[in-house]
Amino acid sequence: MSITQIKKQLMGGNVTFIVYDIDEKVAEFLLEEVYQEGKKLEKIFNFFDPKSELSKLNKKRSLVVSKEFLEVINKALEFCDKTNGAYDISIGKQILQRKHGKEITKINCSYKNIEIKDNLINLKHEDVLIDLGSIAKGYIVDKLVAYMKEQEIKNGLVDGRGDIRVFGRKEKIDIQNPRNKDEMIYSISLKDSAIATSGDYSQYYGSYDKSHIIGSKELISVTVVASTLIEADVFASCIFLLNKKEREDLIKQNSQIKVFTVDKVLKHNLYNGFEKLRDNGKQ
Repeated sequence: MSITQIKKQLMGGNVTFIVYDIDEKVAEFLLEEVYQEGKKLEKIFNFFDPKSELSKLNKKRSLVVSKEFLEVINKALEFCDKTNGAYDISIGKQILQRKHGKEITKINCSYKNIEIKDNLINLKHEDVLIDLGSIAKGYIVDKLVAYMKEQEIKNGLVDGRGDIRVFGRKEKIDIQNPRNKDEMIYSISLKDSAIATSGDYSQYYGSYDKSHIIGSKELISVTVVASTLIEADVFASCIFLLNKKEREDLIKQNSQIKVFTVDKVLKHNLYNGFEKLRDNGKQ
């Protein structure tokens, strides 16, 4: 079996592309095309690129947006509603404050201050600063996998720094101990599905309680397996932000996702048949 693996700078870090059973030169050519597609999509959603579509909206406060942007923001707002605002894409100002080590100040906006009329988006409160980092990566990876399949790539994966979409052959995926990067606490087998983890340990500023995720309560890590990475990505973020009753209600209402959580005393909880994914060492 031939394997071609390349790493490319995308979405703020290294993204790994792996394909199987394709001539290496052909695979490299195809993956370069895939990467260029990724760069185009990144230009839409990059919170830190002043020329991105997202940044233009945040600056101008009103913008006619692309089909791709509309798809992502509508999905994000759906989850803002599902969580009664625990998950809120309008708090970009606080995200920036945390990133720059500043004190988090109170803001008076919410996702409800984002108005959509057809493909026109209006930001109706001065405090609104949209950040789609919790969902856009999953969307981009899903699009790239779809593009790879269109190019007759039948087996592969895209790893967006731990958020992974697998297609074709089965893959073993290890889940990291949130308090020890060298220790894996669970291993699963995935086929034709996606896995995303949200936690306080991947990006934090000085201490775990100052992670890039603002508003976390009881958990230190949430891993979700779903059919698409956009779904795994956003569910992981939402579950991380909810209290026990809220998150268990959300998980119960969405039996299509499988969930693995780790709390502050490193206790694991598995939901919706996650344990059935446990790797048995067979391919």
